[in-house]
Amino acid sequence: MDVREDMSRIFEALRRAGLFRAERKEPKTVGASDAGYTDRRTTSRIHVRIPLFVYGHTPGGNPFYEETYSIVVNGAGGLISMTSDVRPGQRLLVTNEGNDQSLECVVVSVESYRSHIALKFPAPTPQFWRDLEIGKSATRFHTFQ
Repeated sequence: MDVREDMSRIFEALRRAGLFRAERKEPKTVGASDAGYTDRRTTSRIHVRIPLFVYGHTPGGNPFYEETYSIVVNGAGGLISMTSDVRPGQRLLVTNEGNDQSLECVVVSVESYRSHIALKFPAPTPQFWRDLEIGKSATRFHTFQ
């Protein structure tokens, strides 16, 4: 057998495996706007800058504290700006400086090139972002869906 025949057999086996998997999946009807994308968020997002305190440990075990801010929030978590070294799955204590509420969160993803950290609450907690007092004016958010 030459290399071409081996490659041909490998590709044929991969094609059959792909067809087999496709047959096992339940058919799903998607609209034109849903094709190729599923939004897993359970609540709507709000772009807002909220001052935060974040406490945690570096991957090396050293404790850290960082003053930062939110970029996007929703009832299930948020996206924050952060420079400390964190990893997905890591637990952080986040304090909302506007209402002094603290909540343990889990790091979902890290975009270190933009210093963006996605956080998830253990359970949906939209009240974490509410009743903010920034400066001397109170800001209230729309009800999360």
